[in-house]
Amino acid sequence: MQHRRQQSRGVSLVEAMVALAIMGFGMLAVVGVQATMRLNADIAKQRSEATRFGQEEMEKLRAFIAVDDTPGERTWAGSIVDGAATDAVGLNATYRITRAVQVYNNNNPPAKALTVTVSWTDRADQPQQVMMRSVIAAAAPALSGTLAIRPGTASVAPVRRPFRRHPSIPVIARDFGNGGSGFVPPWQSRYVFVFNNVTGVITGVCDFGFTGSGLTNDTITPSDVASCDNNTQAQLLSGFVRFWRDAGGGDLTAADVEDPPGPSLRLRMRLTLTSTGHPTGTFCIDDASGTSTALFNQTLPHATYFCVIRSNTPTLWSGTTEIEAQDTDTAGGEIEWHISASAGGPADEPPFRICRYTPAASDSDPVANRDHPRNYADVSGNLTNQNFVAIPSSKQCPTDVPADPASGDLVNSNTLQHQPTT
Repeated sequence: MQHRRQQSRGVSLVEAMVALAIMGFGMLAVVGVQATMRLNADIAKQRSEATRFGQEEMEKLRAFIAVDDTPGERTWAGSIVDGAATDAVGLNATYRITRAVQVYNNNNPPAKALTVTVSWTDRADQPQQVMMRSVIAAAAPALSGTLAIRPGTASVAPVRRPFRRHPSIPVIARDFGNGGSGFVPPWQSRYVFVFNNVTGVITGVCDFGFTGSGLTNDTITPSDVASCDNNTQAQLLSGFVRFWRDAGGGDLTAADVEDPPGPSLRLRMRLTLTSTGHPTGTFCIDDASGTSTALFNQTLPHATYFCVIRSNTPTLWSGTTEIEAQDTDTAGGEIEWHISASAGGPADEPPFRICRYTPAASDSDPVANRDHPRNYADVSGNLTNQNFVAIPSSKQCPTDVPADPASGDLVNSNTLQHQPTT
């Protein structure tokens, strides 16, 4: 009887080795995919972080408060420039931020093409970068702010408050997050003004003396002013003094004084109160100092002033402001300018007349305090944009018509003679 051959069972050594090899190749592939996914995830995270750093750099350059270069302030002319590379530390990489600026002065208005590049080295030791480009026009921030006006007339659709606080608080003031803001005049760091964000009233005036506090609007904190943030109640009066210094040609037009070229001469602002009951300590400060008008070779485009009026019991003040001419040292010698209606005189003693920007047709035309009358009466809040222009006495203060946005006329540059008074 023939026996059936017994069927073999199990796996041979060769089969096992082949299976192990196939499994090994598969595991290597899985490990490779995981490594690639981890590298790509890192790069994605780093690219997102680099984009954020680049956007912050670009927005910082966009946040200028004036077009003309002004010492101590962020301006289109002085801040948007080629800069040295800076480093920023991220979660798992260190980024190098560089910027390049190309100026287009032939544009109207002029513009700057800005390129911000953020570069870093990834996990695989390979260079990576994110590049962003933008064009920033030399548009006055005040005009850009009209985009925030709601449709309709201004009487029923007020301008939105910057940073959700009172519009009279300087935009560069630091919001403390506790209902108040601190403002350090960039040219006079000895002072800090503390504002109530809702009312705009000054609740504290800190004076750190002539040595200065070293504080800035970027670094100031509530603890820096804890001892003086509630030591007074006062109102703010502020504005600019612009200069047209060329005595040649005929009379000026309204277009000439919309943005006169300057530069500023040294001056002081004098505030005379006719109301009573105010605590002592009312004062004015400005940036047209002996240093800014001389050391920088006459490049201060205009003077900026702030007056602090400490409140009486009714919290109303009345009075007038006047500009005092100060001798100005320049590279070419001292300029002893003065305020007079009489033209002529030596070149180093030029006479100027002071014109105030106002929509009023004459001094007898009653206008609100915010529209810059000759004499303020019962002012109950802060006043901003109380601006002047100084022109040669051989010229007359130019007049203008009310603005007509429909025809493209956005500014009423009407002026009236403020000094001398006759």
